[in-house]
Order: sequence, then structure tokens, then C-alpha cells
Amino acid sequence: MTSPRTAAIGLGLADIAVTTLGALAVAALFPSASAWTARLIVVLVLAAGVAVLLATTRVWRTTGLREPRLLWLPALLAVLPLVGGVRLPGAGLLAVLVAGYAATGFVEEALFRGLIPGVLRPTGVWPSVLLSSLLFAAAHLPNMLFGQAPAITLAQAVGTFCFGVGYAALRLRTGALWPLMLLHFLTDLFLRVDALPAWAHWTVMVGGDTALLVYGLYLLRNPLVPPPAEAGVSPRR
Repeated sequence: MTSPRTAAIGLGLADIAVTTLGALAVAALFPSASAWTARLIVVLVLAAGVAVLLATTRVWRTTGLREPRLLWLPALLAVLPLVGGVRLPGAGLLAVLVAGYAATGFVEEALFRGLIPGVLRPTGVWPSVLLSSLLFAAAHLPNMLFGQAPAITLAQAVGTFCFGVGYAALRLRTGALWPLMLLHFLTDLFLRVDALPAWAHWTVMVGGDTALLVYGLYLLRNPLVPPPAEAGVSPRR
């Protein structure tokens, strides 16, 4: 019988494999496609696969949003980049960004705050939070295949680990995924269309990830884990 950690790592590696193979396939089949278009194609494939997994599990079922007040910090951090104004790209790129980030929010929250923590639940709260966050960070390493600089990618991996801890804690305390998907989408999108100078943009991004890490550790002092039928990955009957 597969152990929870092995199953969770398998899901994480599957995400990395699909992203890697997808990036290579898009580059071979559509060599003139922009990096953003290539990302969109790959994330839509991932979204389809994750949707199938959700359809066969109970992860999408929750008891409703508990303690909604706890979402104040991620909501604030999501809109913070807009304090300097908005700089919109062309309509075509904006449509790609909106679609891509919406799909990304769905995929990453469903997988790394839903399916994988559900598999890891028998291992305890801390192993579940830390391993799911490490896998979330590793899932961003293939971004180098879309032309992202290695140094930026490594920095992104560290930031996404911090982000993952915060969102995993919120998942445990609130019991819901959909609000996290929405906040994740808005966070990514607003960081792409903000009009902040470079130093302020990076300060907001790094500061936000750090704040989420600290907030997550604070919330994990008393996590409210969803009931087994909601948190685990068991076939729907």
C-alpha cells in the first residue's frame, strides 16, 4: 500500500512532469508562441487533469467557510500592489494573463492545498503543511523552461514555499478552497499589472510572502482540520 508521503510526492512530481513535458511540447509544436501563451496552454492541461481528480474525490466538498475574518491578510496583500496604480498590457495579453492566472489559482490551490494535504493528513498537521509547501515550491522550478532566469526561479521557489505555508494554514483554519483560489488569482494578476517601481514591486512581493509565512505559523498554533471525509482523498460514492 502506498504511503501518504509517497502518494503526495507522486502528485507533486506528476505536476512537475506535466509542466516540463508541456513546455517542451509547446516549444516544439508552436515555436513562435510567446512565453505567456505557452504557460497558458500548459496550465489549462493541468487544470483539466486536476478537475478530473477533484471529480473523483471529496476534496472539493467543504462544510462552508469557517472564520472568514482570517482571510483579511491575504486579501490585503492581494490588492496592495495596486497602491501605485495600474499598468494594463494590451487586450490580447491581458486576456491571456487573466485566463492563465485564473487557471493557475485553481490548479495550485486544488492540488497543493486540497489533494496533497488530503493525502498527507494521516501524517499530521506539520508534515502535511511543510511537505505540501515544499512540493508547491518545487513545482515552480520548471518556470525556467518558459524563459525565466534561474536566479529569479530560485527566489520564486523560496517565496512560494512561504506563500504555501500561509495558504495551507488558512485552508486548515477556514476549511474552504474556493476563497483561496480567488485570492491566489488576484494576487498573481495584480502583481503583473501594478505600476509600482521595480524596488517597490519586489518589496511588496517579498514582504507579502514573508508576512504569509509568519501568519501561517501563527494560525498553525491551533489548526482546525476538516473532517476526514472532506480532507482526505477518498473516492466519491
